[in-house]
Amino acid sequence: MPSLRSLLVLALMTASTVPALAADDAVARWQRADAACALPASPLANQACEDRDRYAAALRRQGWCEARATTAYDHWGWQRCAPSATARAMPRRRARPHA
Repeated sequence: MPSLRSLLVLALMTASTVPALAADDAVARWQRADAACALPASPLANQACEDRDRYAAALRRQGWCEARATTAYDHWGWQRCAPSATARAMPRRRARPHA
């Protein structure tokens, strides 16, 4: 039977990785919704756009902001922001290409 100490250590190690996994999951969901939002107009695409906005708001609340592309070949992405940057981060509003 595992000792109480080893269970405590395991619990602490797991707890420290959960926020990172949750943020990675939210970023992946945002990316999927962003891709689906670019599809031709349909109820599915409209729902994806709403989901993307909801995921973006959740990421901002968790201290993430969108990183701008530094070159023509870079892509937008999410990164941890300083608290002051999070407060002033503006959401990227992209017009639907088919609207």
